[in-house]
Amino acid sequence: MKRDVTTLGSTMLSLSTEAGVPLLGSESVRLDIAGSESNCAIALARMGKRGAWLSKVAKTPIGERIVSSIRAHGVDVSGVAWADGRNELMWVEAGFGANRTNVTYDRNGAAIESLTIEEVDLEAIEASRYFHFSGITPALSESCRSTMAEVVDRARKAGVKVSCDLNFRSKLWSADEAREVLSRLIPEIDLLILGAGDLQTLWERNGEPDRELQWLQDEFRIANVILTRGPEGASGRFGDTVLHQAAFASEVVSPIGAGDAFAAGVLFSFMDEEPEESLKRGCAMAALARESRSDYVVSGLEALEEKIASEESEGGKRLSR
Repeated sequence: MKRDVTTLGSTMLSLSTEAGVPLLGSESVRLDIAGSESNCAIALARMGKRGAWLSKVAKTPIGERIVSSIRAHGVDVSGVAWADGRNELMWVEAGFGANRTNVTYDRNGAAIESLTIEEVDLEAIEASRYFHFSGITPALSESCRSTMAEVVDRARKAGVKVSCDLNFRSKLWSADEAREVLSRLIPEIDLLILGAGDLQTLWERNGEPDRELQWLQDEFRIANVILTRGPEGASGRFGDTVLHQAAFASEVVSPIGAGDAFAAGVLFSFMDEEPEESLKRGCAMAALARESRSDYVVSGLEALEEKIASEESEGGKRLSR
């Protein structure tokens, strides 16, 4: 039986202050992990999908903490390449609710920056239904860019469906660099997810969703394209079908990880061959992520279904005992 999804990317040790307390005045930090691809893999595993996470990790106590944390959620990490060096850190000054949360990355010199194609478990990818990556990994180094390009090419040639969450990070590379690299990575993949803000930043386009989805589909020859629009929800074009979904209400604990959770909800729907449900599940998962202090959603399929049901019911939130 084929694995449902294999992801490839970087995961950091996340150190968060108490909500509302700046790093300068914080006396304690919360340890967790954070990484776009691992966040997605964890959420999918918690919803019953068989997933694996690939990366290059320095064999240090921090690296072992990162990998064991991902494994604990049911994600296969046997394909991780261990190396010398250091791992990435992410410092989070947590705001209250929707208040500004400030993130500082400590990434330079991390093991994954020297990732090569020889260190990627291509058999794991080729034995999967989907290969999922984000635009963060190719932003890390020239080696990561060339490796990701070859991985995507090998996956497509093996008949594996490829999905990408564009996830532009201005702290990692410039818009010009990102546009050039990503424009070579995403053509003819099976599913593209990107934010309206990233579309404007990278390609200077900010028209109506229907128009922009058509442009993305035609420009990059991608059958399924989804545009996330923050508090306005999301829009998607699946073949010739265009759908829109309003955002779900949520009490914001932390905004970090909502995009990764959205991608997990979308991928879950595509794996179940229900693309018409993908926007709804994506928006529901994003709401669950905003209600969690962690970067990833572990509440599973039951919580997802409950979130959708509570949003659709006139009574709003319901007490679960």
